Formats: sequence, C-alpha cells, structure tokens
Amino acid sequence: MLIKLLTGLFAKWEMIYSTHDFDDYSAMKGRLENNSIPYKMKTVSPGVGKGEAASYQLFVSKALMKKANEAIHYKDS
Repeated sequence: MLIKLLTGLFAKWEMIYSTHDFDDYSAMKGRLENNSIPYKMKTVSPGVGKGEAASYQLFVSKALMKKANEAIHYKDS
C-alpha cells in the first residue's frame, strides 16, 4: 500500500495514448485495466463552438511504459 502511494506521488507520467474517439479511448483504458496497469486520464476540450472534438488521453508511469505499450498495441491473431 505504501509503495502504491509513493509511486502515485513521485512517478513520472507519460502519455501512452490519445484519441478523439471515445470508443477507442474506452477500449484502450480497458486493456490497461485488464493488465492491472495503473493509469491517469485527461480529457482536453477545445471549448464550445470551436467545432473540434474533445481529445481523450491516457498516461502511465515511465516505469510501466513497456508493459502498457504491449497491452495497448497487442492485437489478437
């Protein structure tokens, strides 16, 4: 528990995935959850009336980048 708390406080987080499609975002978030990879999420909205879609972003700690990349980019054969 203490390790998880310290990792959350001091980990360097890097963006692992970004999309404008909510379904893609949900699928990638599910892949991280299924592989027990902690993540943070952020939604960037350009504002009302600008005609742009929101951007959904997922971040993981630097230490888990390799595992997260494998989870996100793995395709079933």
